[in-house]
Amino acid sequence: MNKKIIFQKCNWNNIYFLLYIIMFFINLFIESFNYSIDLEVEDSEKYKYNLSQTILNLYLLNLSDFIAIIPYFIRKKLLKKKQEPEVTISKIDENDNSENLSLIYTDNKLMEINKRKKKVIYYSILIAILDFLFEFSLILYNIIYPTQITATFTFSCTIPFEICFQFICSYFILKTHFYKLQYFSLFLNLVIFIILLILDIILSFEHELVDGKFYIFILASIIFYSIEYSYGKKLLLYGFISVYLLLLLRGVFKLVLVVLLSIFLVIFKRDVFSGIKYFITGPKYALLVVSNIVGKFFLSLFLWLIIDRFSPNYFPLALIFHETFFFILDEIFEPGENDWDIYLRIALYVISFIGVILHNEIVVINICNLGSDTKYFLDEKFKHEELYINSDDPDILKRYETFLEMEAKSERNSTLSQ
Repeated sequence: MNKKIIFQKCNWNNIYFLLYIIMFFINLFIESFNYSIDLEVEDSEKYKYNLSQTILNLYLLNLSDFIAIIPYFIRKKLLKKKQEPEVTISKIDENDNSENLSLIYTDNKLMEINKRKKKVIYYSILIAILDFLFEFSLILYNIIYPTQITATFTFSCTIPFEICFQFICSYFILKTHFYKLQYFSLFLNLVIFIILLILDIILSFEHELVDGKFYIFILASIIFYSIEYSYGKKLLLYGFISVYLLLLLRGVFKLVLVVLLSIFLVIFKRDVFSGIKYFITGPKYALLVVSNIVGKFFLSLFLWLIIDRFSPNYFPLALIFHETFFFILDEIFEPGENDWDIYLRIALYVISFIGVILHNEIVVINICNLGSDTKYFLDEKFKHEELYINSDDPDILKRYETFLEMEAKSERNSTLSQ
């Protein structure tokens, strides 16, 4: 293989990335109207609305999952139309015990169905708990530190941490096998995370606008949703359910936790609900809230479709896009002097992005034998072996016999060296 860099071919599933980006912009546009504090509220008082806004966001996200019931029943109805009744003709022998065989088959089938239903319910409850804890991390921060500003540095350590932890979750939960290229990408992002973490710690003592304690809650929320996505992928693989049913089940089980949290807030933090009223007063805000629910549903739907069609390891690509977009937005609307570290952070994020596309084999590099055991090269090797087996051309047979001899010699040398 003479090529040093190989780009994988695109397929129709890549359209979900485009749809996710479009919905990201739509949601950003809706939220810019929906969650804007009026000018009469002083800056020193705006922090009082942080907790109310976070709680409202939790409610909207939970309600958005229930919209999945519409496409779920549509899909179910379409599948029923496609299914044709199966007609089986079997010869019945008077001496064979066909009735007993039928009962055994039915019992085994029912056992498998019940086992699968239990697995679906178990994973759905786990996913709902993890999703709730992901959002509850930010709520807890606002409860403990109500006057602090929830902000992080631009191109902070949070994204490389999410990348590393998502790779690790896929390795242990989904049993994803790592080859040389995957280990290289993991090590690369781990080094980037450590460098950015040191920078964030140093600068958090110099900048009062960024609270170092907030990073603890952010990293905790990343852990929760990374585990959620891995178990969600596992449910889609082994539970044989659709993305729509996954979202619906998550919404149902998560609603129990949201209700329990609401009861707690009514007893101990009732003023939160008076803050929520501020965001939904009047027909204009009510319409924007409904738009927000629909927008959040489609954003979540396309994210889970990406996870379903590919893997959770593709989600970091969206996170890097988010961070880059917000940086460009800040530079346009709030231009200022960049700190000395911003160029280093941008360079590290570019390297991190390259690491993600290498890990997912979107791009394969054929340098220092890193790509030798990737899916692309294994498929190519299989094609060559198939061509060698099925070919009658003497030139092709001679070429591949020489190739196989060289490969066997290389394997013997490596064995002797060990």
